[in-house]
Amino acid sequence: MKLLLLLIISTLLFASTQLAYGQTYKVSGVVLDEKREPLPLATVEIKDTKLGQMTKSDGTFSFDLERGQYDLIVTMIGYKTRVLNFSISNQDLVHEIMLEIDDTTSLEEFVVKVKYRDRAEEFIRKVIQNKEAHQAAAGAYSCKVYIKASQTDSIDAKKKKENETDSVVVVEDYSGMGLAEILLQLDKSAKGEIKEERLGVKKQGSTDYLFYQTTTDADFNLYNNLLKAPAISRMTFLSPVSYSGLVAYKYKTLKQEKVGRRRIITIGVKSRLLSNATVEGEIVIMDSLWVVLKAEFRLPQAHLPENDFFEVKQEYENISDTTWMIKKQQFNYYSKTKNGKRYGETTVIYSDFELNKNFRRNYFGDQLSSTAIEAYERDSIFWTRVRSLPLTEREALYTKYQDSVYRIMQSDIYLDSIDRVLNKVTWSRVLLFGQILNDHRKQRMWILPPLTTIVQPFVFGGTRITLAMAYRKTYASRKNLEFDFKTSYGFRNNDLNGRVYFSRKYNPFNGGKFNINVGKDFQFIYPGDAWVNMLKRSNVYLNTSIEAGHELELFNGFIMINDFEIAFRRSVSDYKVNENVDDVFGDILTDNQPIPFESYNAVYAQVKFFYTPRVKYIREPKEKILLYTKWPTFYATWRKGIHDLFKSDVDFDYLEFGIIQQAKLGVFGELNYNIKTGDFFNTTDLREVDYRYMRRGDPFFFSDPQKGFQLLDSTFPVFERYYQGNLVHNFHGSLISKIPFLKQLKLEEVAGGGILLAKEKDLRYFEVFAGLERVFKWPVNPLTRLKLGVYVAFSAANKFNNPVKVKIGITTWDRFKNRWK
Repeated sequence: MKLLLLLIISTLLFASTQLAYGQTYKVSGVVLDEKREPLPLATVEIKDTKLGQMTKSDGTFSFDLERGQYDLIVTMIGYKTRVLNFSISNQDLVHEIMLEIDDTTSLEEFVVKVKYRDRAEEFIRKVIQNKEAHQAAAGAYSCKVYIKASQTDSIDAKKKKENETDSVVVVEDYSGMGLAEILLQLDKSAKGEIKEERLGVKKQGSTDYLFYQTTTDADFNLYNNLLKAPAISRMTFLSPVSYSGLVAYKYKTLKQEKVGRRRIITIGVKSRLLSNATVEGEIVIMDSLWVVLKAEFRLPQAHLPENDFFEVKQEYENISDTTWMIKKQQFNYYSKTKNGKRYGETTVIYSDFELNKNFRRNYFGDQLSSTAIEAYERDSIFWTRVRSLPLTEREALYTKYQDSVYRIMQSDIYLDSIDRVLNKVTWSRVLLFGQILNDHRKQRMWILPPLTTIVQPFVFGGTRITLAMAYRKTYASRKNLEFDFKTSYGFRNNDLNGRVYFSRKYNPFNGGKFNINVGKDFQFIYPGDAWVNMLKRSNVYLNTSIEAGHELELFNGFIMINDFEIAFRRSVSDYKVNENVDDVFGDILTDNQPIPFESYNAVYAQVKFFYTPRVKYIREPKEKILLYTKWPTFYATWRKGIHDLFKSDVDFDYLEFGIIQQAKLGVFGELNYNIKTGDFFNTTDLREVDYRYMRRGDPFFFSDPQKGFQLLDSTFPVFERYYQGNLVHNFHGSLISKIPFLKQLKLEEVAGGGILLAKEKDLRYFEVFAGLERVFKWPVNPLTRLKLGVYVAFSAANKFNNPVKVKIGITTWDRFKNRWK
């Protein structure tokens, strides 16, 4: 017996020892240069092991290691090797590693010795070694920026009719043209922070497509490690004039010429296929000084959701002593349309530089750009005086044309004629698109839906006749009014439903608005369920309610939303339905009968808080335009069922906390995640309509991976605290582009997963998925982009196991919010 006890104790001690040694800890960090900018593609290795990796676009790395002592070796071309000794005891470690530029290293040692040697890469290295001095010489600075952007639509030429002659007078067509001119004051800190004030803004014709109407649209300075253009691409591109670029690009000398005592060298730049976040083009440099004089490069079309072509042309100029700055930029771009191409050209002139300025503390904040109302009221004398680039002959004619047209277009006679065109009754509008009745004098519009929407045969309870209308009024201050009315009659149950909605935006800058919603209609018990459950009668109840809501941004990034509702809810189990549906779709729509419950009154109050720190924004005279932030959004929701008020029966409290973020990882794509937890801390009287549900996966389609799960086998309610996390990483082709031939297919890889911990079923659920996506143009409207994807999903859980499933998904591009949805 004692021998057996000793054997058991020895076994336990051995197992615990092995477990302790087998436990791993995370060693992570970031690699920076002397300016504390991240260094992507640096090599990080653990000495005497096979562990090694390259840093990501933000310079980060991560290893999982057991206890012990290690040497971390960090190397990168152009920098001194750094060796960091550390030991792991019982906790994770985070290191910040700064590399110093290696001035003593011979450049030739990196170049292969052959009979003929192209020295293009050597020349680029010398420019890289000198760029720090050029950037430091400018320091914080200010300058004037003049922007001229024009748009021209080309239409495929049609064959002339045989009776046309050369004597036919050609009338200039300006219908597809647009022109924007902007003058602004740009302030920039030595750290790269910006603040601009737009002093003059003139827009004529269609200007929504035009790029770079503000300096927040992009930063293509080649002396930076990364090139960013958030207005047109969610991807960040490696600069060819950076140490990371030496790994990602291959260089070739195209031309050398002697100008005075110096050589002007033109170098071609192409991707090495190590990264798809690269540009392609030419760089012109000057020897001895080793500065960039000119550059011309193109962005990869695969990362341009709205453009089929985008080209950047730059000219750098000596401002003073060793300071070289961008003096001129030109952007050429186009998108293919149904009948041709939509061309855009933006030219930017920088002048009046003031170098090494001392800005006051906290001068650079979250507001990156501002425009006063006076900027939109500048006259022709102002533009003649400040215009750094003369208008072309056609642009000058177009400006005169627009000025004369503007006076006409503001007249009541013209606006009345426009109203007659908009209000004209046609068969296509009446039957398919809906009819509008516009009144410019009162700044209001009535909207009537098409006749084809009157009869609705596929709704709960059978065919219904529906009548609806909408009213919109927008003031010059950007405040607005919205009114919607809808009523319907059901033949099978002889019932009448309807709803009235009213909304008023009273503060366009802070998003202040309130709404009132009154009506009686069928609603879903769980409106976010899988599509197969949305078709079931068991997901429907009848709701008669009056709701009031209010939303306001209290300070930058902090939004509060309040809702209050008084409702009378009843079951629809006594409604007559079409039994033929059960005969035809009975195998698919199981449990397809309405849920019976006693009718009851309910009063609800809800408050939501959203906080996103350090949100960058543009301040227009009458509105606020949000740009970006490096921080996640934190939110909290409290929903309460108020007992006894207005004879309310419900009595519950639900509280939810969450974090959501869209994190850009530079050349490695974009990471999106949603983490939340919630529970009912009071369930005195909680009805089924107010349950919190976990959504099942759709049978065939790939659902939104940030909101739910792909393979959860059923929809079920949760009452106690649950924990949910969803993550999706869009690599934007950064992996598949390294595989020969596949890069030409313009495929993008995506991967992610989700986790759910719920006490109701003692459920511990986990899933992962991966897929390939490709962007296509919608044939009817080429400006509309679709992303089609094929995905493979796998799940594991302690309660059930779903097999591996293949799903398809469709994502559309939101041009207004500049993102996929």
